[in-house]
Amino acid sequence: MKKTMMIMMLMFVMTIILAACGDDDKNEVDNNNDPKESNLENKDTENDSNQDDESEATEDEETSDKGFDVEAGDQLDLTIGDTGTFDTTLGTYEVTLVSAKLEDTIDGAASELDRFIRLDITVKNTSEEEQKVEDLLYSLEVTDYLDGSGFSDASEHFDSLEKMSGTIGPGEEMSGQIVTFVYDAEEYYFRKDPGNVAAGSSNQVIWTIKADEAQ
Repeated sequence: MKKTMMIMMLMFVMTIILAACGDDDKNEVDNNNDPKESNLENKDTENDSNQDDESEATEDEETSDKGFDVEAGDQLDLTIGDTGTFDTTLGTYEVTLVSAKLEDTIDGAASELDRFIRLDITVKNTSEEEQKVEDLLYSLEVTDYLDGSGFSDASEHFDSLEKMSGTIGPGEEMSGQIVTFVYDAEEYYFRKDPGNVAAGSSNQVIWTIKADEAQ
């Protein structure tokens, strides 16, 4: 009887041990297959991939922004008769300021400011491709204050002016006139729009025109 009781107790203890081992194995399997943990790992992998893609995109944009290098230096002290050299994203070209003249009226019309200033210029295409002269003249302006804004060409509104339009082939040049509104001042500045220069698309070229030289 005593021996039988011992055998039953041993079987009961072994049953408890085997059941405990089975629960541990089940918990380990459940932990390994936890969908929440798996999803978190996948999200971390996706985030790392997205960060890498964003980093590469940013580097590509920076490379694109820095893709154009202006080789020509600034020319800030030109006067009437001088030729300025432009190095831009459109190409390279030269502009010669042949003469300047202040006008009270043009074609019977008065200036929207104090006066007009009419510039006779010659544009030469020094690049290897055709250039539209309108594109080259678009960012040129006249101001009486270097730290302020300027006024661009308005020659298209006047029939008596020799306007420039069309294309200029490599090595070719075109002459004509541009006109802008100006205030009365002792001197004026013919230049590239500073915003265009600040964007890194061109060097700066400035002609100083004294009022007594433009009478």
